[in-house]
Amino acid sequence: MNRFFDRNEYRRGFPRRAFARLDDIEPIAPAPDDDLTFVLDAVDADWKGFGEGGPFNLSDPDLEGRIASFWRGRFGRDGGDGDGPDGYEEVPIYRLELSLSPGQRFFGLMPRDEESWLSLELSDVVSETPVDVYGGLFGAPTRAYLHSAPASAPSGPLSTLFDMTTWPDASQADLISALHPQCELEALVCFDIGQGSASALVCQCGKPIYYFDTGRGSGRNSPTAPTTIDFCTCSSPTVILSHWDTDHWAAAAGHAGLEARNWVVPRQTISTSHTTFANGILKAGGNILVVAHGAAALTWSSGRQDYDLQRATGTGRNGSGLVLIVTDRPSGRSWVLTGDAGYDLIAQSAPSDIAAMIVPHHGADMGVSSIPFARSLNSYARLFYSFGPDNGHGPKTPPVRHPVAAAVTAHHSQSWAHGSWSPPTGGHSLAGGDVLATATHLTTHLDGGAAGWTGAPISLGHLSSCPNAMRVPQR
Repeated sequence: MNRFFDRNEYRRGFPRRAFARLDDIEPIAPAPDDDLTFVLDAVDADWKGFGEGGPFNLSDPDLEGRIASFWRGRFGRDGGDGDGPDGYEEVPIYRLELSLSPGQRFFGLMPRDEESWLSLELSDVVSETPVDVYGGLFGAPTRAYLHSAPASAPSGPLSTLFDMTTWPDASQADLISALHPQCELEALVCFDIGQGSASALVCQCGKPIYYFDTGRGSGRNSPTAPTTIDFCTCSSPTVILSHWDTDHWAAAAGHAGLEARNWVVPRQTISTSHTTFANGILKAGGNILVVAHGAAALTWSSGRQDYDLQRATGTGRNGSGLVLIVTDRPSGRSWVLTGDAGYDLIAQSAPSDIAAMIVPHHGADMGVSSIPFARSLNSYARLFYSFGPDNGHGPKTPPVRHPVAAAVTAHHSQSWAHGSWSPPTGGHSLAGGDVLATATHLTTHLDGGAAGWTGAPISLGHLSSCPNAMRVPQR
């Protein structure tokens, strides 16, 4: 396991020179004069492994061929060399966070999408542009400073090393085989993992047969995570990753039970931490099945339920992720798992009768075009908000906390009852109404919640007693 994922032995300090790629921008829907926080996935540009004789020699004319062979082997393809030198275990990766105002130096030079690679020079000499440097996904940051404008980086070799360009797309048949249900579903569970998202689709005996995201609080939001995060893998569940943002997979890093599973993931632009995490999955014996750009809808059925998994229609990670809708034929009711996609970008039609739905992006402002799917007239319906206590986003002081007023207002306008929550106070109390939330601000964890098809699940069976499962007391 790379030290970046080690909760104790992560790297301290910061690289003097870093190659970096945008991982996230906050807020999602900024006004023209808003300050922005840039989150960058980075690597020490002076690492000796990038030089002659190193596993990631950036000057090697056969770098693409070697890396393609490495991944062919990791994916179990003929002619691959997956047992060759593994630079992903040793490469020094970092996470950088910096906030800038529209009139501030470097504001216009920072990337607005995940495609570009930059070269950044950092120092400990104080400047107007502080940078928080995380040498571990769950560690405390080191303060550094940016003094000179971002420069270009060797994008071709870096994308070869730290993107999905040489990974194979999965066939429709392989995807459907990995997604075939083991038994009927009785509960949709949303776990309390801090600022992030992790849900399970649980069968009649109480075992998760699918996980939809396995995130946790990380980086700046590491303190939002509860003390114990674990997952039941007793029935070898398939993991569906909605998209590659860290807070949707971080809890699986180093988790042997999850890493060894089948993973269904979208093809997206990724970088250093994501690629290193994926290498850990394959090294642990897991499989990664990549849903291609423009892939057809993945639909399958069990005796009672119909499944519809499709890519959202937007751009960027949030807008092009996987969205899952499960419909129970006897009741005619549906569960909607959105990932971080706005409602206007969901390819599936809105179900006519939603029994449970997970709010996109932890209750972020998804923009005026994102109109939530409406609550039906059925007496039972549940709306999940997955967020961490005292989470923080963007450069404002105090920081923006999910769920934001715009998200509460948008869902309330579609007849979702929020109990004690008013738009300005969403997340600050136990909501009631249709809402099941994983936390309240500023410090309270509420543990997980569960929803059924026509009413609250009476029992979660095995999940209630499994030693590796987290508590799910909310109904």
